[in-house]
Amino acid sequence: MKNVLRNLMLVIGVILFIGIFVPQFRVALAQLMDSILHPLLNLGKIHVVIFVLATFTALYSSVIQRFTVDHRFMVEAQRRISDFQKRYLKAMKENNQFLLKQLEKEKEEIQRIQTQLMNMNFRTMFYTVVVTIPIWVWLWYVIYNIGNVGYHGGSYYSMVSPFNVTVPFAGDIHVSDSFIVPWWLFWYFLCSIAVGQVFRRILQE
Repeated sequence: MKNVLRNLMLVIGVILFIGIFVPQFRVALAQLMDSILHPLLNLGKIHVVIFVLATFTALYSSVIQRFTVDHRFMVEAQRRISDFQKRYLKAMKENNQFLLKQLEKEKEEIQRIQTQLMNMNFRTMFYTVVVTIPIWVWLWYVIYNIGNVGYHGGSYYSMVSPFNVTVPFAGDIHVSDSFIVPWWLFWYFLCSIAVGQVFRRILQE
């Protein structure tokens, strides 16, 4: 049953990851999520809404990582890969053919470990996007008022959001204004990373 659920989440994650590049799919998903998440707008402040959703996704991601990532394997794998790369680079610089031949025998094992590590990270990512992508798409839909102005392709980052926030050093701005990336996206990632660190520390104890 666990394997069926994991495979189902993996398939859904892949579909969502590919689907967001299709405008019709993205809008349809956003409208579906709007029927669920729209009451959050009653909180009044868009930055509070983003914080609540970022906190939820940080918790979900932390739980997923806690139960799908073998941290002991990951730490040991990263240590072995780093150690192999250092020894290989040293042998290359010194043109140590004997050591290079010895390392070639080890290379296949290191490549196998790298593949296992990559597969584990990919699975975790696709489990996570099952929740994060629908939330991102809904925020995009609401913040750029797509329901009223429509979406016809192109760069929606050029659109001006009707939502305003007051931020340090800049005062009142639209949440679509850029701070390296649009402010709403920067705020979402900032909250998600900060809260995620707290959740991961709690779950590791």
